[in-house]
Amino acid sequence: MKKLLLSIIMISGVCLIANAQTFVSTTAEMKNAVLEEFTGIYCTYCPDGHKRAQQLADDNPGDVVLINIHVGGYAAPSGSDPDFRTPFGTAIKDQALLTGYPSGTINRHNFSSQGWDDNGGTAMSRSYWDDGAAVMLLESSYVNIAAESTIDYTTRVLTVNVEAHYTANGPSSNNINVALLQHNIAGPQTGASSYNPDQILPSGEYNHGHMLRHMLTGQWGAVTTATTSGTTYTQTFTYTIPADLNGVAYELFDLSVAVFIAEGQQEIISGSNSSMDYILPPGITLVDLGASTNMTVPADYCDGNVTPEITVMNNSTSSVDTFEVSYVLDGGTPVTLVGNNLAASASVTMPFPAIVLASGSHLISYNVNTDNAVSIIDNISSNNNANSGVINTISPVAFGQSHSEGFESYNSGGSVINNAILINSSSENTYVVSNAVSGNVTWPLGAFENSDMAWRMRFYSWDPASEATLLFENIDLSTNTGNGLRFSYAQAQASTSNVDKLEVMASTDCGATWTTVYIEQGAALATSTPLSSAYFYPVAADWDSVNIDLGAFDGQSSVMIQFKGTAGGGNNLYFDDIAISNTVDLSNPYVLSTGLAEVSNSIFEAAELYPNPANEVAFVKLQMKKSAEVKVEVRNMIGQVVDLVSSVVLSAGSHTLTIDTSEFGEGLYFVNIYTGEDSITKKFVVTK
Repeated sequence: MKKLLLSIIMISGVCLIANAQTFVSTTAEMKNAVLEEFTGIYCTYCPDGHKRAQQLADDNPGDVVLINIHVGGYAAPSGSDPDFRTPFGTAIKDQALLTGYPSGTINRHNFSSQGWDDNGGTAMSRSYWDDGAAVMLLESSYVNIAAESTIDYTTRVLTVNVEAHYTANGPSSNNINVALLQHNIAGPQTGASSYNPDQILPSGEYNHGHMLRHMLTGQWGAVTTATTSGTTYTQTFTYTIPADLNGVAYELFDLSVAVFIAEGQQEIISGSNSSMDYILPPGITLVDLGASTNMTVPADYCDGNVTPEITVMNNSTSSVDTFEVSYVLDGGTPVTLVGNNLAASASVTMPFPAIVLASGSHLISYNVNTDNAVSIIDNISSNNNANSGVINTISPVAFGQSHSEGFESYNSGGSVINNAILINSSSENTYVVSNAVSGNVTWPLGAFENSDMAWRMRFYSWDPASEATLLFENIDLSTNTGNGLRFSYAQAQASTSNVDKLEVMASTDCGATWTTVYIEQGAALATSTPLSSAYFYPVAADWDSVNIDLGAFDGQSSVMIQFKGTAGGGNNLYFDDIAISNTVDLSNPYVLSTGLAEVSNSIFEAAELYPNPANEVAFVKLQMKKSAEVKVEVRNMIGQVVDLVSSVVLSAGSHTLTIDTSEFGEGLYFVNIYTGEDSITKKFVVTK
């Protein structure tokens, strides 16, 4: 192995000094992933991007570098809001060719051959970050890169020692990049409460992390031409950290350094996060106080009684004489306590006075700090905060004896609904959509049927098995009889193997237990043909309606209803025109399936259609309670009769009828089964 020794030179005012160290690995390794995330404080879905990025790093410890770049219109501050932009972000964004936010690049690699790109460039939607990182992490790297960093607390000089070792021959040149990042920056963030509430601070502000603040090596890095196998590049970069950038303070103990090596200004080969040490003046002691909470969360939605509680852990080797803890409810006024004499490696749990939560969704955020001590500095602030998680509470008193919701009084993108709460722990995209064409949206969003607005669960972009629930508060069904629930819905699979699911459930004990009153999934839920190439936006013919008998809940003074969607890899689900009352038409109500599809009428004991999806043939199995003349017809999506299967008298017992689907085109079909007294409709999909 040979060393590359460099003399002292000046590049863009930064001193580069030869340094003969050997902390970089000299063994051939796989690439690390470098995610440069383009974000902004006014981007609604960017908190979801932050959450996904952090999860990617957590799932691959030591192998992922995160760099958050505030850039573009969503990052341009308004009024007194902070400016988190840098002089470097625009050029990085422009070469990525991003078309929407949040977006990001994985190693500035072009994944257009996989169809993961935004616009033919290196930028990708957050849905593909995991996929892109998985590809990079499985590729061999011809070079390893590492760094060790030090900050002098008195002079504010940052020193970064970088080493890159070539385990194989590289190209004629590479670019070494050194990025200064900052964490725990409090500031505004649109969409935080919906898509990443864990990052909301006790102040109500958002905790920004991995934020790009400076590039010590300039826009595209320092060039090295010593790229042959066995060569180790060694160089030292220094930077005097100013008090602030754009008025946003540099907090020395919240800084970190990331290094990466690229081929020119694109393709990043690998990267790593630097270690960080501090040179302190006499009399300063560094400590690490961590916050957590194990507060008891109410067992049901109607119990708003909670006791805020924080546990403080002294993770350092020095005792802390005094410290301060606080909590904030929903971004309100801090409630503070003072703790004393916390020994090294000790912990203490501190309860606050009990409180009663009003109806709604709540977040209790906790903080611990060193109480403005001069000689004690908590240099690891990333663990100073904790929160309760979202606590949903509902009044035990019913808000009415009936309810209807057509989502007409809300703006598109809204997720706060009157007399309802959204339970969305995975922060998936689910909200009100409008059929109006306006702004950047130049196509109808699919809110048809009887109105312009509807609720959408955007399964197309959800992670498989993710769930979200729209829960309606207590309704009094004790006065009226014959209560029912009606709603309209539309959904498409992405392929016939998808098993997206919609469940509707009722509870009479504030959510402690639930009774399922509706459940459909896969092809049985779909109202349109599979669509895998784009978002499903339903037209009027794609909508179906369901009438559910809630008579079992007559006499109950407090009944909650929830709509729960579970993603199974398919396309979007919409629902609308929800009505809960004793005027719902219950002449042919929906009945839960248990094996064979049970039918609530006097003629059919059960009915089953299989296989679903069908190819050349499908079968209808009927279990007759008594003899009757039965007519079976098949209609397509626009209501045209495409086949009259049978019109025969069937005796009591089991019968199987055959549907020849060999001449049917691919798509969704409806089998209507009639007698003089009753009817059944079954849906099925034909694939070729």
